[in-house]
Amino acid sequence: MHALRPLLGIIIWLGLCGPGMAQNPLSAAQEQALKAKDSFKECNDCPEMLVVPAGAFAMGSPKSEKARADNEGPQHRVTIAMAFALGKLEVTVDQFAAFVTESGHQMGSACDVWQDGKWSEQPGRSWRDPGFGQSGSHPAACISWEDAKAYAAWLSGRTGKSYRLPTEAKWEYAARGGTTTRFHFGKAEKDYCRYGNGADQAARNGVPGADKWKVLACNDGHPYTAPAGSFAPNGFGLHDTHGNVFEWTEDCWHDNYVGAPSDGAAWIAGGDCDNRVLRGGAWGYPPDYLRVAVRGKIGAAYRYVNAGLRVARTLGP
Repeated sequence: MHALRPLLGIIIWLGLCGPGMAQNPLSAAQEQALKAKDSFKECNDCPEMLVVPAGAFAMGSPKSEKARADNEGPQHRVTIAMAFALGKLEVTVDQFAAFVTESGHQMGSACDVWQDGKWSEQPGRSWRDPGFGQSGSHPAACISWEDAKAYAAWLSGRTGKSYRLPTEAKWEYAARGGTTTRFHFGKAEKDYCRYGNGADQAARNGVPGADKWKVLACNDGHPYTAPAGSFAPNGFGLHDTHGNVFEWTEDCWHDNYVGAPSDGAAWIAGGDCDNRVLRGGAWGYPPDYLRVAVRGKIGAAYRYVNAGLRVARTLGP
């Protein structure tokens, strides 16, 4: 496992909270004092949030990018006018468990997993048992878009603050961390295992039936998911924006970016809202699908072992 880098910025710890205990959200003064890469956590079971600065970027991939798909274009300029907060890590099993326990949210009894040498929906699989071992610090998997929305709503109710799923544009802006390359760390696939968890030699050797998968040449030591934050962060201080689990965004699916918003807002109008957008790649995917511009879609109610979440939070003026 790669050593964690020291946290950049300031951490604001506001005490512990749990079911039935007082919440400790940021005060207006604390919120106004936040700067890029500052970190805060508003209760014991809440995810640690990192401040992402305002800025502009080219969303999507250029036509020259290796393995580019048509749905990643046309590349277009997006301006993020205000800073916002995004989970430093993907939501973990322990954090998701607190939500399920307190809210009573029903998580169903099936998930699409890798089993018997194929991907298929299997009864008895869920975020509690995705078909491989996880600790409480691993990213929650087998999460549908509807589950992710319910989690964000629960978090908002707990803290009195506006937690939500990130828009697709803000997700990509944050994931790039100020870069323009295939991966936030550059173009070289050989460097991937320092920064993320994808299908690699560990998966080929440790996942039954994965011997024919197309995989990375490197080995990150994790056949399936890795504990959140196991790899080096991007330029904004965010971990696991490449791989581990795909992350849900707010947006409805569109086949390309023709007509996409230029202000970072969620793109809902005219889209296929039965399917929502996933970003970031996952542990079971080969290099071409781990690029920062890659987009995926799944039905909003469908639970998939490669799908998890990372939450965003609106910051006041």
